[in-house]
Amino acid sequence: MSASLLPIDSAAAHRSRDLLAEFPQLIDMPGVPQARMLVEYILGRRLRELDVSGRDAAGAFIDAELSSEVPENLILIDDAHGLQATLLSRLTQVCTYNDRVDETRALAAAVESLAGADESAGAAGDSDTEAAPVLAVTELSEIGGLAELAVGETWAVVNAPKAMNALTEMIAMLQPFVSTIIVIGRSDAMSRGVNKELARGFGRVDVSPGVGKHRMIIGSRPLSSPSLSDFPRRGVISQRGVGELEVRAHGACFAGTKSDKGSELLIDSLLGLLADEAPESVLDLGCGNGWLLTVAVRASGANTGLGVDVSKAAVASARATAKANGVGVDIILGDAADPEEPALAGLGQFDLILLNPPFHQGTAIETETAAALMATAAEHLAPGGQVLTVFNSHLRYRARLETIIGPSEQLARNKKFTVISSRRD
Repeated sequence: MSASLLPIDSAAAHRSRDLLAEFPQLIDMPGVPQARMLVEYILGRRLRELDVSGRDAAGAFIDAELSSEVPENLILIDDAHGLQATLLSRLTQVCTYNDRVDETRALAAAVESLAGADESAGAAGDSDTEAAPVLAVTELSEIGGLAELAVGETWAVVNAPKAMNALTEMIAMLQPFVSTIIVIGRSDAMSRGVNKELARGFGRVDVSPGVGKHRMIIGSRPLSSPSLSDFPRRGVISQRGVGELEVRAHGACFAGTKSDKGSELLIDSLLGLLADEAPESVLDLGCGNGWLLTVAVRASGANTGLGVDVSKAAVASARATAKANGVGVDIILGDAADPEEPALAGLGQFDLILLNPPFHQGTAIETETAAALMATAAEHLAPGGQVLTVFNSHLRYRARLETIIGPSEQLARNKKFTVISSRRD
């Protein structure tokens, strides 16, 4: 694959290199290849060196007036490290939205750092470009209002999510307000499903050349009568001993409207405990679609139920699931793996805490998030209470639970999952 979208000696290539040279500290950071590719694409389109697909536009007619400021507004979705906002705000007005609260904070820190660098560069007189203010929105619904107020052409960049439903919902949200949606990600993760979803809302779908390990799929020419999907999705989960529960899920919510097998094993274990002790309060750290918390509160008759999740889509899904089943719980947005998370301050203690921790970061196995969630559980566990943790059996978390929380015993185990009950010393 090519190392760049642009011919090495083109005007756009020179401008791209000059812009990147202003940020030498970013060169080795994750996310730079995608950010550089987007810079090249926008500059190439503006200078009429690239066509809509990101290919050499030599010999093609491109209207100079229409291309000169393309795009005038850019919506960035799930810019995890803030690098795209940092670089692209030098080229156009940028609005950002991140589903995860930890990534929202990382982006804000990057933008703040950019502002400081701008002031220093401006004082030294060695910066050729000035950054436009970066506007961050906390809810997807705010994007529509901003786009309607925008002057000129608006594009959106969606960093390809793992779940196709997340992309489907994002396209449905953005399509009425933008002229172009660019989905960017690793080439090996960009399936034909991306083209199909873009084709629901756009008359033209192009696949860019690969640059390094990355590629863009570009939807343009918005359809006047698109076939967009509705969210949240609706489903029903049937659990032995509990019956049927309605489930609601937004696109980026883990597991969608389904229950995962680990949570089902955890609920089976919980039901076996309730005859001897019924908790008055339940906390679910990483509540996802809210099914597990809803079942636990309904089955135990607990007076208090609280769910925490780092994902805005999960928080909205859990609230909708609890409401659909007539179960009164509170759901808050927060990073339960962060010991300094402000949303957890003053949270109090709970008789029962549920843990079904993630163990993947992308495609790599990582267990530090699980350890951080265990520490949070230990902090909020009431005397005499217990933490129920389910995990993939090969991870062997029991020793870690013993160390972080206290005495632990195995309640259930099958070919894939293990459930452990942990109590405070």
